[in-house]
Amino acid sequence: MQQPWIYSIETCPFDPGAYPDCKKPKGNPQKKGGKKTYINAVCAFDIESTTLPGDQAIMYVWQMQLEDFTVMGRTWDEFLTFSTELSTKAGERTLVIWVHNLSYEFQFLQGIYHFRPDDVFAVKSRKILKCVMYGNLEFRCSYLQTNMSLDAFTKKMGCEVRKLTGTFDYHKIRYPDTELSEDEIAYCVNDVRSLVEALKIEMASEEDNLCTIPLTSTGYVRRQAKKAIRTSYGFHSWIRDQLPDYALYAVLREAFRGGNTHASRFYSGEILKDVHSIDRSSSYPDVLVNCKFPISRFRYRAGMEFERLRKEIRTAHKAAVFRIRFQDIHLIDEFYPCPYLSRDKCRNYSEMLCDNGRVLTAEYLETTLTDIDLEIIDSQYEWKHAMIWDVYTARYGYLPQPFRDLINYYYRQKTLLKGVPDQALYYDKFKARINALYGMAAQDPVKDMIVYDPDLPELYALAGEDPSELLDRYNRKAFLSYSVGVWTTAHARRELQEMIDLAGLQFVYADTDSVKYVGSLDYSEYNARIMERSISNGAYADDPSGVRHYMGIYEHDADYEQFKTLGAKKYAYVIDGKCHVTVSGVDKRKGGEELQQAGGLEKFKPGFTFVLAGGTDAIYNDHTDIWTKTDKGTPLHITPNVVIKESTYTLGITGEYRKILHSATRLRETLLRAGFDPDAVIQKHLQKERTKDNGNPQN
Repeated sequence: MQQPWIYSIETCPFDPGAYPDCKKPKGNPQKKGGKKTYINAVCAFDIESTTLPGDQAIMYVWQMQLEDFTVMGRTWDEFLTFSTELSTKAGERTLVIWVHNLSYEFQFLQGIYHFRPDDVFAVKSRKILKCVMYGNLEFRCSYLQTNMSLDAFTKKMGCEVRKLTGTFDYHKIRYPDTELSEDEIAYCVNDVRSLVEALKIEMASEEDNLCTIPLTSTGYVRRQAKKAIRTSYGFHSWIRDQLPDYALYAVLREAFRGGNTHASRFYSGEILKDVHSIDRSSSYPDVLVNCKFPISRFRYRAGMEFERLRKEIRTAHKAAVFRIRFQDIHLIDEFYPCPYLSRDKCRNYSEMLCDNGRVLTAEYLETTLTDIDLEIIDSQYEWKHAMIWDVYTARYGYLPQPFRDLINYYYRQKTLLKGVPDQALYYDKFKARINALYGMAAQDPVKDMIVYDPDLPELYALAGEDPSELLDRYNRKAFLSYSVGVWTTAHARRELQEMIDLAGLQFVYADTDSVKYVGSLDYSEYNARIMERSISNGAYADDPSGVRHYMGIYEHDADYEQFKTLGAKKYAYVIDGKCHVTVSGVDKRKGGEELQQAGGLEKFKPGFTFVLAGGTDAIYNDHTDIWTKTDKGTPLHITPNVVIKESTYTLGITGEYRKILHSATRLRETLLRAGFDPDAVIQKHLQKERTKDNGNPQN
């Protein structure tokens, strides 16, 4: 039975004309809203679908929340009739309708409405940020705006109406003529009611409206960072010197690399005890505040010799980015557990041997490095010959003080609000802001647009714009250089490297800002140095209990009763007798439970299949046009749709990695048979190597 407060398309009293215009920001009234005039009404749309035999899906109910009014319909014809009426009533103004994961709904909408290419804004293929119907109904993706599930978003905002979870049977086949229970109806309408409530709370907390609210989760921090940097003295000349031309951008893009993630080949595949994990506090914000970046115009150094560059890096402390080729390169110490050179960042290589994607030896390779990368490679590798070209150097200095002050402000607020019950919303806000800073800095400025075209077989294609024109367009409005993102990750890798080197053969696993190791590790000296650095730059804060926290120090994270890894992004562990799993593509909660039921870490090995935790696959039916019937005999038109199917995930390793692990295992077994402790022998060897001159033959 339909609730009395739920309207049909014929009875819904919502009138867009009864709502005023959104107030545009002062100073530049067209800056955010463009030429559009937005109606000050918060609306949401959602559908529920069912999967039919043959991997086709249909919509069986849709719901729309228009401020306080809830509308439900069962067919696309009803939706088109109602949306046409909404458009007519909106007139010259634009009505914004939020959809949580618009990409999913759009796959159905494009089958019942003809979108033109200009009507759709996609950030990636099949990832829709917004689309427009009838010229004035603007559907926006609230998932991309919040970067949270609807359940998490409504909880974070403290909504009275919440998404209903845990009771809905997704596997039941329902048709547009299937009678829905009160519980099913409540599940449907709560999705849109809670979304509208959450968006209103979010906009109120940020003093935003539909003209000013960012379209993506990074938009908030981008807005504040831009304002902070542009208040800096000498901003215009600073940013003018910083922005790269296309030749420099190409080198910077090659040099860009994310966090360092690797597992020791000497421990991979083994169940370990006495494993501990430490995390580096606010790693990316720390380096943005406390480390130096290229701040002058990059100078192209034609014909520069390798030795001269190394000297300038070491003595003049120059920032540098360059292309380089190595001949006969290999690890100085064959026992080093975490090689730095990544095969994915190498080109034109030959006779290369890798440890889970990390270079052990190579006859020849080309890559692109920063001065920071070279420093790390210098400590790990030796080679017969090296040649550099396309060398750019710049002067090091701190980023603009107002930008660093903003980062420190986010950190102080996050720390001060942590654990305060009635401040959870604001704690989450500042936590999200400080985490978004890196994403903003690392955004690729040369990103070709995705064009939606219904006449294409795959519906989506690259616009094919000239890369240099894309860069020029970006540079005209930029407030940070792409080099900031390149050096942010490079600095973070160097800070992580210090802890990897300190652990030595105790090293088990690393991922971006965390290190796992066996035994004990004294990192107090490192922390003391970083604390001093953070104090000098204001990168610290006191929590509600008065305890002081510092950016960049290593903090204890966890002690594992058991730990096992199969390589990067593949590990499992036991805490308090319970299994936990971190595998890309596997649900963490379900994966831990499934592994536990299967027998624990003994089962975490190549060939094990996660059935319940394997995630989902999407099947896109772009051109479906099928007529069938419901179970009641009602004609049913199946139009383009998407099917979400449960998937499985089977653990595996490459043949190359298997050989490397076999060699490491054989070494350990040989030492054991000879009566030696493998870890002690390897550690002693490493200590001996460290007492030698670390210089390469070419130094």
